[in-house]
Order: sequence, then C-alpha cells, then structure tokens
Amino acid sequence: MMFSRQEKILAAKSVAVLSVIPVLIYAYAGGPDPRHTGAPGDQTCARSGCHAGTLNPPGGSVTISASGGTSYVPGQRQRITVTINDAAQQVFGFQATARLESNLTGGQAGTFTPIDNRTAVLCDDGRVRPAAGCGAQFPVEFIQHTGVNLAQNTFSFDWTPPATNVGNVRLYVAGNAANGNNTASGDRIYTTSLTLTPAAAGGPRPTIAQGGVTDAFNFVGGIASNTWTAIFGENLASVTKTWDDAVQGTRLPTTLEGVSVSVNNRPATIFFVSPGQINILTPNDDATGDVAIVVRNANGESTPFTVRKTAVKPAFYAPFGSEGRLFVTAVALDGTLVGKVGTDSRVRRAARPGEVILVFGTGFGPTNPVVPTDQVVSGAPAVTTPVRIRFGETVASFAGTGNLVAAGLYQFNVTVPATLANGDYPLIAEVAGISSASNVFISVQR
Repeated sequence: MMFSRQEKILAAKSVAVLSVIPVLIYAYAGGPDPRHTGAPGDQTCARSGCHAGTLNPPGGSVTISASGGTSYVPGQRQRITVTINDAAQQVFGFQATARLESNLTGGQAGTFTPIDNRTAVLCDDGRVRPAAGCGAQFPVEFIQHTGVNLAQNTFSFDWTPPATNVGNVRLYVAGNAANGNNTASGDRIYTTSLTLTPAAAGGPRPTIAQGGVTDAFNFVGGIASNTWTAIFGENLASVTKTWDDAVQGTRLPTTLEGVSVSVNNRPATIFFVSPGQINILTPNDDATGDVAIVVRNANGESTPFTVRKTAVKPAFYAPFGSEGRLFVTAVALDGTLVGKVGTDSRVRRAARPGEVILVFGTGFGPTNPVVPTDQVVSGAPAVTTPVRIRFGETVASFAGTGNLVAAGLYQFNVTVPATLANGDYPLIAEVAGISSASNVFISVQR
C-alpha cells in the first residue's frame, strides 16, 4: 500500500535579485508565490514582477466549479475544477485558496489534495505543504499549477471541507492566460470566486448496534489499544470508502469522508467507512475498563457506546470461515500462502510440521518503541509483553518476541510443532492472561 503523495514544485523559484525580467517571468511557469489569488489580503499576477498582464480583460474568463455544487458536507471531499478560457492565448496557470467567510483574509477552510502532478500545495510562507500540514503559524494554503502541461486550460484537484460546520466558505481563484513568449507582455489575468454553503443536516444520526464493537479480525467483543476494531450500526457514513487516497505522507487519517470516531475521548485512525460498518485502529491509551466510543458525521454524533477495554486483545488474521470456524492465512518462508485449502483462494497448501510460518494478528500490546497509531510504522518495533502461541495444546516456538510490521498489524515467525499429525488445530495466543478466540484454526498437513 502506497502512503506517499507527490507534492512537488517542478520549476525552481529564484532566490536572488534578477536583473533580467524575462527570466523572472519564466520562473512563474512553476506557479507564483503565495497570496496571488485575488482574495482579500492577496494580490494577483497582474502587476510588475509577475506576469504584468491585464486584469479581467474582455475576451476571456476563469471559472471554478465544485462537484457538490454550491454546498459542502463537513469533512466530505469534493472535486474542484478550474478552467481558464481565452482562445487567443497559448499557456495557462492558476492559484486558488479556500477561506472562511468569517475571516476572508486569514481563515483557512479545509485542505487541498492534488490528484496529479499538474498541481501542488503551498503554505503561506512559501513552503510546499509538508505531510503534517502548514501549521498554526502559517495556516493558509494555496493550490496552483506546477508547470506541467500548461497548454491544457483545465486543472482539477480535491478539496476536503472542515470536519464541522464552519459557515460559508469562499473559494478564490486567479487564472493566468499567457501567450507563451516568456516576457511580461500580452498576458491576461482573470479572477473569480465561488461561495459554498454548509449542507443542511437533518439525516439520522449515527447509531452503534448493541454488541456492535469487536476486533476486526475475529469479531470478538471488546477493544484494546492499537487494535483493528470493527464498529457495526446504522447511518455510520453516507458512502463506502477506504483510506487509500486519504493518507498524507506518513500520517494516517483520523477523519474519512466526514466521519470521525473517538475512543475514550481520543481520535481513532480510520481505515474504512460505510453506512453499516467502520473499521478503526484504536488509539494508544493506558486506560482499561469501561470506555466510551462515539461516531461523528455530518448528521451529528452517536450516543456514547460503552465497551470494555483491556490491556491486550490478541486476534489472528483469519479472513475466511467454514462451519463456525475461522481459518488463519499465513505465509511460508518461500512466500507461499498456507492455511486451509478451499477457504481462501490464495492459499496453496496447509502448513507443514517443522516449518517456519509467518502469522499475523492485532491487539498484542505495547511495542518498543511505541508508534503513534496515526502514523505509518517504520522499522519493526518489538512486542514488549510476553506471548505464548499454541497449536491446540502444543506450544510452538517462534523467533524473537514478535514485531509490529504495519499499523496495528503484528507478525510472529512461528515454527509449526514437528510432532503434529495431519488436521486442523486451534491457533491460540496467550498474552497477559488473555487468550485469543478459540474458534480460530490452522490446517497442518505432512
């Protein structure tokens, strides 16, 4: 799974005082400096030292449209399209910003996301926006052309509104229609804006079903820190979506399509949303006992759902079942997927006595070092709580202590006991006095 996104300015900007104006003008093929959108507090490139063109002359225009029309749903991503129209010109560019109507000069509204290499996002201080965002000191961001395919006069990108209703939002854009002669003469600058109003709520609030919070691997009730967890209910989200295009660099999303989840008043990482199910990674928290889970979306928040939280909650990756049993899919050292043939189409054979297999799970407790649950895992932090793994009643050995290899996903390199006869065996993990589900099996075949 790719967690990186190219946000790179393709044409360098000059940092020295240049005496030859055409060279300075050419540098803006990669996009202007911030604050050239025509918004309050901004200027445009219709001035000396930029494109020095005419502002809003007859014969051309710039338009901006949103896939949501003239409204937005808090937290729900929209596709924005900017089009510069001027039949007499050869190359085109733009810069846009989103502002709170309550603070049009400095009130940033939502976030921009490039969908191709033709656009990039800058912070108010001129930096390409880092994965963690522009920060409180320079909160306003700008999306603009990068210098790629400037002969095309249409640019598209995504905009995600704030997660809550912030009142009206205004999108400002300045479009440049240039003649491509690399001088200050003959270019034309057009400006416009689009006001988006918050969509009226009124749909049913999200509801978590009774018994509707389980681990996402074996579906046993309860939660633990750093554990993939499934939430079942009604009206949880208005769409079905995974986090695939919501991951920013090494940062994992805690809001997806306007949906957020808190666990014991801490934000959870969200992998999947749908009307009837949400999959989250529970945040790290030392608390145990009864804690509250709340789902929030554009229609409001759920009644707090009380669930029992334990220090650990081991569960093996067992994606398919048969006759009340779940079957583990593991990986042999040669890369072959092993498990119960016929349950998972990817499985090629059963595990063999004496061989080392890689088994995966969630909920196995703290690691050293601790990895924030909203960040991509780097390296393979070791599990700090002792783990025992059994094939039925036979204890297996494994290398090391187990490792966290991806967000919420633990790996154990287990040696299948050489004494086992052919058959299906319960695969049980025991951690800090808590056992994994008893209906999870692995197949063994000599």
